[in-house]
Amino acid sequence: MLLATALLVTQTPTAAAAAAAATVIDLGVASDRGGDVVGQSGKIFVAADDRIVVTRSDGALIDTISGLSGAVALSVAENGRKVYAALRDSHEVIEIDITTLAITKRVDLTAYPCPSTLAQSYERLWVGYGCGPAGEGGVVALETWRPTPALVPVGSGATQPPLMAVAGSTLVAGEPGATSISVYDVSTAQATPRGEIRADTSLRDLALADYGAAALTALADTHRFDAWDTTTNAKTRAYDSGEPSEDGLPTAVAASPNDDYVVGGWNSPAGDAAELVVYDPATAEVIYSASHQGKTLVPGSIAFYGVLTYAVLKEPGTGRMHLWRLPPSPYHPSTLTMTPPVEATALKQLTFTGRLTLSTGAPPGVQNLELYRWLPDGTSRPFQEITTAADGTYQFTDAPPSTGAFKYQVYWPGNSWFRGSGSSVTVTMAKYRPTLTMTGPATGNFGERLAFNGTFGADGITFPQTIVTVSRKIVSPDGTVTSTGLVKLMPAADGSFSFSDTPTTAGEHTYVVKLFGNSTIEPASTTHVVTVPQPPA
Repeated sequence: MLLATALLVTQTPTAAAAAAAATVIDLGVASDRGGDVVGQSGKIFVAADDRIVVTRSDGALIDTISGLSGAVALSVAENGRKVYAALRDSHEVIEIDITTLAITKRVDLTAYPCPSTLAQSYERLWVGYGCGPAGEGGVVALETWRPTPALVPVGSGATQPPLMAVAGSTLVAGEPGATSISVYDVSTAQATPRGEIRADTSLRDLALADYGAAALTALADTHRFDAWDTTTNAKTRAYDSGEPSEDGLPTAVAASPNDDYVVGGWNSPAGDAAELVVYDPATAEVIYSASHQGKTLVPGSIAFYGVLTYAVLKEPGTGRMHLWRLPPSPYHPSTLTMTPPVEATALKQLTFTGRLTLSTGAPPGVQNLELYRWLPDGTSRPFQEITTAADGTYQFTDAPPSTGAFKYQVYWPGNSWFRGSGSSVTVTMAKYRPTLTMTGPATGNFGERLAFNGTFGADGITFPQTIVTVSRKIVSPDGTVTSTGLVKLMPAADGSFSFSDTPTTAGEHTYVVKLFGNSTIEPASTTHVVTVPQPPA
């Protein structure tokens, strides 16, 4: 039976569809032990008892590090170049070069046998050891940068290798099946006990979040994962809290490196179904889930690499391993559209529209979008922020300063639930088509000054510099025609201009005004006729 009914009562409507985006890749190896996983430098490492399987981030096989004896735990430091593996049967920790996959160091742990769990912070490594169930176990620390690291005991008295996690200056360690978790300050070489967390029931997995300020536990016989304050040792939050249920067994828990997510892993009681649930760390809301039938989740096998989350599944009975990869985080997609105007003209204000849509179908609310614009020569224009309405619709205007191909791009950066999305369009701007008008008197008197005003401006546009010429054609009463160029003008930035003329000849005066245009404005022309009668004798 799937776990979704009991575990995902707060899940978003499309979470089931989104879960299909998770992938499961057969690693081609079967083992009763192993299953720990880490990722670094484009590679995913999976411990598989007598070998370590190395894949690409998409799960495609790269290589296998074979000939090992009980590879059960892995660790890698953030930005580290070495992977460390605990070899339970040969009582050692090995160092592996990430690039060459060669074993570059072996640390003898005969004095601390059966190393089985690892926690790492930069160049310090903590090893949980113990051959159990009757053998003594505990934690020992070593500095990986030393050619022959000194082994410094942190704690002992456990009957099996403790589960561990380290972040910041905090180390937590708890024996599987126990109810107590030791908290240590590891800001110095010698770990200092800081207190003890008392869990409700037996421990199954352990992690740290918030740079070590919070411990996360997966506990048996509970329907939740708990967060604990590592200073007060008090419980502060429950993830998927509820009454104990037979529908899901907490198996693994982890916090993403940037603390954006808490991820919990569940198995069905029959071991025939597994589920990964991603929570908002502050509100404990379910952000995403993925379930898989027919396989069981390896305890503690949750790892992060970049925006991807990984876990390891095993087939019941055969022990065949599969790499489980969730889609990139954030887990839900969004769509952002942009529609340009039907006609696009230089200098004229244009209106662009669009919409932000979330995959859940819920309205996105008011969101800030980033608008980027480029001129035809590739030069970027000033950055602008625009805002959507509550339903995700938006619009913006622009007045392109010239002709040519202008590129517009809008982008929504997303949030912890939804991946960001963007849209871009390239719009080719035509020349501005002016409407040239002129006003003046219809009649005039011989020797009287006539004033004319004109414009080709509209829409509140500021125009680049251009030239207007005025010529005059006179048809006298006897039919004589004379044409004269009168003036060359530079209109104002708003497209307005003016000129005057004083008739000295009777007849029909036609004033021809021509706008020459330029690379942005098309040419235009207009005329105005003034009748000047013959003066009285």
